[in-house]
Formats: sequence, structure tokens, C-alpha cells
Amino acid sequence: MKGIRGLRVALKMLVVCAVGVGALVTTNSIALFVNEEVLGSEEAKPKHAALIAPIGDVAEAMEGEVSLDKASHSLSAQTGITKERVAAWITEQGNAGKDYYLDGLTFEEVNIDEDIEPEVLARIDGGVHLGDFFIFDKQADGSYQLIFEQPWQVESWSMERFRAEGMNPIFNIVTRTGGTGIDVIESHLMYMDDAGVWTEAWKGTLKDRSAFQDKYHLVIGSYQFNDDHGELFYWQTEMDASLEDDQQEEYQQEGDPKTSMTVFTLQQGKFIEKK
Repeated sequence: MKGIRGLRVALKMLVVCAVGVGALVTTNSIALFVNEEVLGSEEAKPKHAALIAPIGDVAEAMEGEVSLDKASHSLSAQTGITKERVAAWITEQGNAGKDYYLDGLTFEEVNIDEDIEPEVLARIDGGVHLGDFFIFDKQADGSYQLIFEQPWQVESWSMERFRAEGMNPIFNIVTRTGGTGIDVIESHLMYMDDAGVWTEAWKGTLKDRSAFQDKYHLVIGSYQFNDDHGELFYWQTEMDASLEDDQQEEYQQEGDPKTSMTVFTLQQGKFIEKK
């Protein structure tokens, strides 16, 4: 949960209150406050009925950043998580020497372990089948620590409705890999365990397509939870075909598709195939 930020100004005979950033003006000094805590600055001063304060100190106390617009010769402060901050974390904490494609960076604040503060899930779309995935966890001192990284092209993430006693929410991380003539989409069911480790409970194929010359092979999969018994049902259909044109857009099915079903049970935080 993010802290409430606002304005509090207290003058000698007039008080206007709201939780957040503010100032207390006395005869000889001005004290700045951020969420009711004093910000130690001796540079704040009133000028022409306005309060002049160092933007860097205020932005830092509000966990924000100051940026310079060279065109307008102006400074601006932005609070909260920004793309620039997440990019800096990746550069500082990610794999040493890796040249990340930060133009393809997107992120979202998501509470994956049901504590007070949300984590930051970030992904980089580096092109066809290329990408990176990161999770940052907020520390006691307010900084963010990289706790998980994989060279995955992540298509999406979402919380599953399945809940098990003693487990944090399960998230479905959908990834995409492949190469020339190959396209593979997989589902990774993952959660944060009690030790703070991002853990994979199950992985399954949603789509696996391969095409070579005039041969075409396709696997389509899906899953569903059986909440009553802590089970996961997985269906998979496999089909072979021959391609009918050079563009590999039309195919002729060969033989009958084969469908199978596998049941997995939750055991010690992982879905294990039921025998």
C-alpha cells in the first residue's frame, strides 16, 4: 500500500492540514515535513507569499526523482515508481555486462506475497522470442532488491483464483520462445514461498508449433484447477499435418488428433503428476 502524500502548511496564526509534505514557518526558521516526519533542511524560506524549498530534498524524502528539462530550463519532481527508476535497478542489479533493451521495458506494481508493500514485476520485450523478466521486492530501508530474473519473453502475468492453505497467491506467467519455424508458449504457475523465494509450482505447454518444409506439427494445451481436492487437470491435443502452400498458412490434417489428460496434485508447494 502506498503512503498518502499531500500538503501541510502551518503558519504562525494559520494552520491548513493534510497528511504529506508540508512546512512549519516560525519567526526565524522553516521546518519541512514529509508524512509528519521532519525533513532536515536549512534552505527552505518564504518568498513573495510562496515557500521556496530544495526540490532535491523533498523529492528524495518522498521517494521520487528530479529531472531537468533542458528545453524549458525547468526542474520537475516525480514521486512513485517510474520507468527510469526500474531501468536503473535493472542496470545496477541485473546480470553484469548484459546489454538490456530498456526501450522495451514495462512494469507493474503487484502484491505477490500479501504483505503491506507491492512488489514490482518488470519485463523487457526484446523482439521475437527475446526478452527478460524481473521481480523487485521492497526492503525495510525503502530500496528495491532484485529477487528473480530470467531471460524470458513474458507475454502476460495474472493471479490465479486457486488458493491453498499456507500458500501465497499463485500467478500464471506466460512465456514465449522459439526460433525459425518454431513457436512455443508456456504457462509457469509461480508463487512466493515463506522464505521469500519465487517458486515454480508447475509448468505446461499452451502451444507448440513447428513447421519444416511441408511438415506441420501442432500441440495445444490447457489446464483447470479442481479446488475441492487441490488438483490441476491438464489437457493436451497433438496433431500432424502437411502444408499446402509456400506461405505455410494452409495445412491438411494427417490422421486423427490425439488428446490426453494428466492430473497433478499439490504436494509441498508443487503440482506433482498423480499416479
